[in-house]
Amino acid sequence: MPADTSHPLQVAAKLLAPEQQLPLHATDSMLPIKDPMFAKHFVLLQDKAAGMEDGKALSNLATLSNTYGTANCSILKLYSSSNKGGAGAAAAAVTASGAVPAAVFQACRSAVVPGGGAGEPEHWLPEPPGGLGQALSPDDMAAAGQLLKNFCERTLLPRLEERIARLNLSVSTARKGLKNRLTRLWKGAAGDSGPPQDVSYPWHSVEAQMRCLADLAFLLGQYEFAVQMYRLAAQDYLAAPNSKWYAGAEEMIGLCSILAPSPSGDPVKYLNRAFEHYSKVRGRQGRMLSTRVMMDAAAYQAAVGRHFAASMSLMRAHFDEEAARAALLLEAAAYALLRCQPPSARKAAFHLVLAGLRYHTAKQKRLAIHCYMQVTPAYSPGTWRHISEHLHDILGKQCVELGDAEGCLKHCMALLDCSHRPPAAQGQHLVRFLEAVKAAGVCGPIPGLHLPEVVTDTVLVKFADQRCYQSYTPPALLGSSPMAFAANAAGAAVDGSSSSSSG
Repeated sequence: MPADTSHPLQVAAKLLAPEQQLPLHATDSMLPIKDPMFAKHFVLLQDKAAGMEDGKALSNLATLSNTYGTANCSILKLYSSSNKGGAGAAAAAVTASGAVPAAVFQACRSAVVPGGGAGEPEHWLPEPPGGLGQALSPDDMAAAGQLLKNFCERTLLPRLEERIARLNLSVSTARKGLKNRLTRLWKGAAGDSGPPQDVSYPWHSVEAQMRCLADLAFLLGQYEFAVQMYRLAAQDYLAAPNSKWYAGAEEMIGLCSILAPSPSGDPVKYLNRAFEHYSKVRGRQGRMLSTRVMMDAAAYQAAVGRHFAASMSLMRAHFDEEAARAALLLEAAAYALLRCQPPSARKAAFHLVLAGLRYHTAKQKRLAIHCYMQVTPAYSPGTWRHISEHLHDILGKQCVELGDAEGCLKHCMALLDCSHRPPAAQGQHLVRFLEAVKAAGVCGPIPGLHLPEVVTDTVLVKFADQRCYQSYTPPALLGSSPMAFAANAAGAAVDGSSSSSSG
């Protein structure tokens, strides 16, 4: 909040009661903001270039500290290189003394997800005239870094330690010990089904507290303790039954096994179990979660050199996905097969063909052409003639849809070597080739077009029909004059020559 605000407590109360709640707060799945255990830190921004007085800032800091604690409030002074003139004057002063490199702030200008995404704005605010962050001096950056350090040391870490201690006490009282185990066993035998699959546990329930405790341990790098808590929580989720929460616990156990590997545990086992239970969750969310866990498994398998297994994991994830995502998974599975030793080139080509079909279904024609073009060299016309023709036929049609006349001509020209096809199919390929030539506007010889060569020195023409004898020649063939007869006879000889050479 501004350091010269007139009512700091009212501004702080407004910050603690936002107009739009976070998704987890809306479902009562997260600790409320007003709870004392929720880590909060109030920062008073003092713009030195705008002439904000130190006395007013210190007075507001004292007011906030009396209510929320000294460790949870601080002042951050900005634009300290200039005392007046606003941010523009500060930028000029910083430029003269040495500004922070512009590349430091480039990561803050990443593309925004359409529609805002997960809590992101729909569009970023325009950059200031001098550029993003160019009015900040190295001293301002050092002050911001010190503020973050103080926040972690004085507010965040002590609050995390206290919350972990309270959660551990609550979970130990409710779930650990022989008495609690016997109680849970008795309730399980009595058929206590628990909440349905589509209902989340509230933040104050024991099931949610176990998951929260495990997540905090994972965040702090205590992977062995986190695995114990995840397994303890997974027993409750499986007995409920609650497939989504159980799959989440198994997924986190797999991630802990990757970050802290042990000889007795295979992370893929837990990730596969999470995939099976995520698949039981209805709707788009279950499909996305199951795909995510299989991508984690594939990334781990590829990192340890198990590329064939990574390909199988990606193939397993694509079956229930939408066309575009399924195509991406199939393409990634094909590349994983090419990294095997020896590479599985034929199987990878088959996966790329499937990816091209899915891209075409998703109306991503350029990506479909990209996949088909990679496969074409793998199927030579001599060995895989029918597959090669099929690929060129598809590529020619898709090039027409995209308006690529030259690409269409190239693929239609590859279809002309079709002597094994029936005459009707050969004629169809020829018509398509002529249309492609016309669309491409080619005049003259076409590079790469192989035409049959006729050696005239060895051509022998034989006639054995009625055209050889004038007495048996029909009257229609004879013209009104000897010159017309000679012309008709010459035409018949040419027809016979062409038929003999083609034979």
